[in-house]
Amino acid sequence: MTALAIVIFVLGMMALRRAHRWHHGYHGYGWGGPFGQGCRSHRWGGRRRHRAWMMLHWLFSRIDASPAQERAIIAELEKLQDRLHATRAGVHEARGDLAAALRGPVLDDAALGAALGRVDTATGAARSAVIDALRGVHGVLDDRQRGQLADLLDRGGGWWRGFGPYR
Repeated sequence: MTALAIVIFVLGMMALRRAHRWHHGYHGYGWGGPFGQGCRSHRWGGRRRHRAWMMLHWLFSRIDASPAQERAIIAELEKLQDRLHATRAGVHEARGDLAAALRGPVLDDAALGAALGRVDTATGAARSAVIDALRGVHGVLDDRQRGQLADLLDRGGGWWRGFGPYR
């Protein structure tokens, strides 16, 4: 009888461990994920992707968006994300110019100007990408939905306000 109790206890602990690991994101695929591409294969990456999708789903239900509007808004956001990712490369290239400006005994104005020029270019590209995405989303929504979205932005958030470490 005690052997049976020990076996049941061990099996229960194994099930609890598996449930705990599953809950915290381990699904038995290892580092590579189910398709061998790792967590970078996800569009917005792991838990952040899930949280972003939950917020978008809440927003779509709040403004009563149609499926066509949802697809258009998601396409605009994905295009924005791709463009911002491309501008990030320009900012990373500026690090080399900034390092070259700081390396000498005197601050090199030419290298500093090149670094700041790259940062200004990346900032301008990011600004135009955000403006294009906002124009696309604005064009998809009707007047009532635009008003609801503006009210949400004016209030400063929705269901996610008040959660997290920076309340």
